[in-house]
Amino acid sequence: MAEGKSHASTSIVPLSNIAREAQPAIPSPSPDAANPSTSLASADGAVPEVRLSLRVSEQFVSIQGEGLDSGRPFSFIRLFGCNYYCSWCDTKYAVQHWSDTYDERTPAELAAWADAQGNVAVCLTGGEPLTAPAAPFLDLVRRLKASGHYLDIQTNGTIFRPALAPLIDSWSISPKLGSSGMVERPAILRRYLAAQADGTLRGRLLFKFVIADPRDLDLTWHLLQAIPAIAAQQIPIILQPEGLEHASVADYAQALRALTEAVALDPAAAKWRAYPVRVLPQLHRVIWGGKRGI
Repeated sequence: MAEGKSHASTSIVPLSNIAREAQPAIPSPSPDAANPSTSLASADGAVPEVRLSLRVSEQFVSIQGEGLDSGRPFSFIRLFGCNYYCSWCDTKYAVQHWSDTYDERTPAELAAWADAQGNVAVCLTGGEPLTAPAAPFLDLVRRLKASGHYLDIQTNGTIFRPALAPLIDSWSISPKLGSSGMVERPAILRRYLAAQADGTLRGRLLFKFVIADPRDLDLTWHLLQAIPAIAAQQIPIILQPEGLEHASVADYAQALRALTEAVALDPAAAKWRAYPVRVLPQLHRVIWGGKRGI
């Protein structure tokens, strides 16, 4: 958009008035999830069976629809399971609260599938992919890297696994705020930032926020202010309108415009210039709506 044009302030509006279904109590990621070094033994001393496969919701080839890789061809591996139940979750079929459908795949099978697709870039997503068992997940990542793949992880930022830090090329972290019905975990976000600062996290780090209403934007701002390292390290910030499959393209365009004006054109937008902010759509939803597997 050309500079110097005057624009009236536009309020961010929700994309639809669809009734939100009742959500369960906000879950807290378990100590084992946040700290994989925690003992696997249960309270009675028994050690559970170690699962060597991964639960997979779907595998497909498409373009990356979100973030800084938007538009790039990717092979997607969507793992089943999540530690959150967001009110506007658009992959409920991959979350155990709403679905119990998945396939078991070994790391070798998944890596062979990714190799066969011909895409350099592979996205590991969910659900929440980092709730997967640590050993087979690490095995999958190592196999993919050995084949020369570029790896992107889409995560909610509630789990940090140090063993993955030097292996992932792009960490797309999406803290859940306000309208999601969940809460962010700043302590875990700080661990990611510290790992990048000390060089142990070698890939790109970005924070992506889904904005459904003005409160979400306010909460995003307050979170950024609460963690000064985000500005100091110039972490890319992606602001993305909520995109429920029921919303029309016109509704989505309106929300995208309102969000853009709020952070780039309105008089109050100056504060956002301390951050490398981008307002981006879910490109795949603009093209295909809520269609799965693409």
